[in-house]
Amino acid sequence: MVRAMDFGFTPEQLEIRTMLRRLVTERIAPRAAEIDRNSEYPSDLERLLAENGVLAIPVPQQYGGVSGSAVTTCMAVEELAKACATTSLILSVQALGAHPILLAGTEEQKMRLCPGIASGETMAAYALSEPGAGSDAGALTTRAVRDGDDYVITGTKTFISGGSEADLMVVFARTQPDGGTRGISAFVLEREESPWTVLRLEHKMGIRGSPTAQIGFDEVRVPARNRLGGEGEGFKIALAVLDRSRPSIGAQALGIAEGALELAAGYAGEREQFGKPIASFQGIEFMLADMATQIE
Repeated sequence: MVRAMDFGFTPEQLEIRTMLRRLVTERIAPRAAEIDRNSEYPSDLERLLAENGVLAIPVPQQYGGVSGSAVTTCMAVEELAKACATTSLILSVQALGAHPILLAGTEEQKMRLCPGIASGETMAAYALSEPGAGSDAGALTTRAVRDGDDYVITGTKTFISGGSEADLMVVFARTQPDGGTRGISAFVLEREESPWTVLRLEHKMGIRGSPTAQIGFDEVRVPARNRLGGEGEGFKIALAVLDRSRPSIGAQALGIAEGALELAAGYAGEREQFGKPIASFQGIEFMLADMATQIE
């Protein structure tokens, strides 16, 4: 029997979901509590996602991926988040780092950079926020000065998910000091060629296995060929990327809620009081029903 939530998914998407549910049950769920307890970045699960093609989901087939569909990416993030929010962010952040290249990159840039992201050989990150420019991203002060065939980047980025683990980072910097939002440009930094510094990792209340870093750039040189779009187009690119990536965070929240309901219902069926499972008490039934209704 096909459940209502299956309608609208393609056979390929349902096949991917079945594979993900197997990985979650067998490999990811058993690791989740330990990852969060120890604030451990799960390199083993990163490899697991790469080996099973999960990191290739956000990338179209012509660039080495398997889908490129935002719906498929959100579905995958939801399934991972049911067991481990940290692991779901590995995929979500990989997609976030790929989106600027897919949306604004030249064909040469896409062919050169995206296959590594899809295979998981290259882990990606996205650096927009700064200590003094969070929600007001247009006020960023990180500078990029043209020097021959390179740009020289200096500044600080903060709250960068996966910044300490990334091999590639899309960085937004000001190329025109007085240009406002039209003075911002976007660059792809490849760590071996344009190394950045991890200034600190944030201590967080949850999702502790996903490192959130403050990143420093001290006259880091990046080839001009790694600029995305024209000078001054960075802010437009940043907003387009956020429009595409934010739904996956909604999918993550949905997955966490679904996982919580499953655990709560399972516990209520096992925990006994007054000689019967607490799931049989009307007050508990109401709470579980409210959870299921909000999830739907």
